[in-house]
Amino acid sequence: MAAQASGTARWTMIDEVSEEIRSEPWSMYWREWKSDSEEFARFLREPIAVLAKEISEVEQDWTVTSTIANHHVGMGHSGICIVATSVPSERRVYLWMYKHAPDEEGA
Repeated sequence: MAAQASGTARWTMIDEVSEEIRSEPWSMYWREWKSDSEEFARFLREPIAVLAKEISEVEQDWTVTSTIANHHVGMGHSGICIVATSVPSERRVYLWMYKHAPDEEGA
């Protein structure tokens, strides 16, 4: 999977890998963050500000719908995988976040 242009290098555009997905009226991205990073904390506080800065099609006045899977693991010291589906016709981003279980070393 190829990364998007320089402004969204941290988000990988999933649409590019499938002709079928590419023709849909939405775009899909994914990325990982460490749950204890300041960057992720900012994303939780201001998701649209971060998304609009990092994904060119997202605008500041859009809305966000979020789902967190595996949240019982807690938010400390491990990775979070995020899939973002951008739907311009709705002016909305749907986020699906999966909290990885900490490794044996207590990451």
